[in-house]
Amino acid sequence: MTETSIEDMVQRLSRHAGYRLVTFREVGLPFWDMPIRCQLLERKALGVLDEFTLRCVEAGLKVSDDISRFLNLPVEATDEVMGRLVVRGHIIAVPVSSGGMHYVVSESGKRACKELAEVTPEERTLRLAYDGLTRKYGHVERSLRWRPRDLRQHDVLEIPAFPADPPAVGPDDTAAISLLLRDVTDTAKHDLITVMSLGGKREKFFLRAIALVFESVDRANDIQVKFAIDGRISEEHALAFAKAEGSRKIGLVGALRDPDSTVDALLGEELLKQRSDEAEVAAIRRTAEKYKNQLSAFEKRVSAASDEQKEPLVDLATEAAARLDEAETALQGIAVRVLEVHEHRPLLLEALRSAKERLMIISPWIRSAVVNDRFLEDLGRLLSSGVSVVIGYGIDGNDSAGEASSPAARRLSDLAVKHSNFQFVRLGDTHAKVLLVDHAYVVVTSFNWLSFRGDPSRPFRDERGTLITIRNEIDRLYSDYMARVGSVVST
Repeated sequence: MTETSIEDMVQRLSRHAGYRLVTFREVGLPFWDMPIRCQLLERKALGVLDEFTLRCVEAGLKVSDDISRFLNLPVEATDEVMGRLVVRGHIIAVPVSSGGMHYVVSESGKRACKELAEVTPEERTLRLAYDGLTRKYGHVERSLRWRPRDLRQHDVLEIPAFPADPPAVGPDDTAAISLLLRDVTDTAKHDLITVMSLGGKREKFFLRAIALVFESVDRANDIQVKFAIDGRISEEHALAFAKAEGSRKIGLVGALRDPDSTVDALLGEELLKQRSDEAEVAAIRRTAEKYKNQLSAFEKRVSAASDEQKEPLVDLATEAAARLDEAETALQGIAVRVLEVHEHRPLLLEALRSAKERLMIISPWIRSAVVNDRFLEDLGRLLSSGVSVVIGYGIDGNDSAGEASSPAARRLSDLAVKHSNFQFVRLGDTHAKVLLVDHAYVVVTSFNWLSFRGDPSRPFRDERGTLITIRNEIDRLYSDYMARVGSVVST
């Protein structure tokens, strides 16, 4: 899943009545690969009633009344089964001198009886996935499975299983597992007789997902976590996580509540007072999104419409475009406003394309998932056009040598060697995160601009930011950071 597709998906899923999205994070949902010894029986070609009826005819019960009494079934049911057997050619209707019919087994029926008698149970070991949150068996494709080391390598947060231990395996699992056999290619034509025991070593793995953390707009400490798997919310996983008190157990609430004094200090008390009402901003943002969706829908209809149908659709599209422009202008006209977490990444990408004079990015961590080929190409074009770029990174306690030698940092260092208008500096105390573009705006936030996943040891925190368009404040912050960059460069 690409960065932009993650952002698009998060924006699509960010609506939750009575709640606001405060952060999101790529996570690994816990599973176990379970080798389960089972006793299986190959599914027979005939159903149970068909088989018993055929054997009754083979044993000499030649009329449906006799078979009905023997099987204790209604005559209508027996007639229906015998009709199927006649159609399949397993029994033959023979007229009798007294009138009526009796039935005998055909050669095809004899072969069917023999084949049914030869079906015997067999033991197999099935490999199923056991979900560590929902506590249910299922299937997860091998290509989608991540090992613990894969999570560590990509700084993806591991969601623990609740409870932590894998399940015991035995006959009590028979009913649950029997429902899955039709989805297993090798056993699709088998019936499960019983689950016997564990057939080997259980191995833990993870399924990648996006955790979306929502906070109630009017109830303190009311946090809800949703999990998006393959772009869709899994209510089953959200409910299981909530029932297990997962938010409390992983310390999520406490992390969200940690005060971000560095951000507040950068903004200052007077600037914080000017920040617009969140409800007002949210209403404008929803209006813009509504008209954006309408415009997209009208444009699609116009492209598929006949010449006669196009004119009214074009008028509707023009009206939607005008309303969208009004909403976006209103949003841009707010001097100090909250920037939602899913707005950060698109804003960074736009900054790389639109900066004309200067660009500053302050971010503690740098990861290749963000500083990728596309990022570096856009940055290279910006530098070639003469834009002055400053990137400051690093934080207290980081391994400075390790951070500076990361692949992403090395690529940025190489770019700085080629361009004199690019300063790439390890500040070492970069607690706040800043994006500044020309004299247009500055964002001060908890969102890690150059690392989608942020600090692996602090996986969740409120990552909404503050966007400021007041020129004096933009220039003040730029001057402050340039002074810090200068002091580092001169040492």
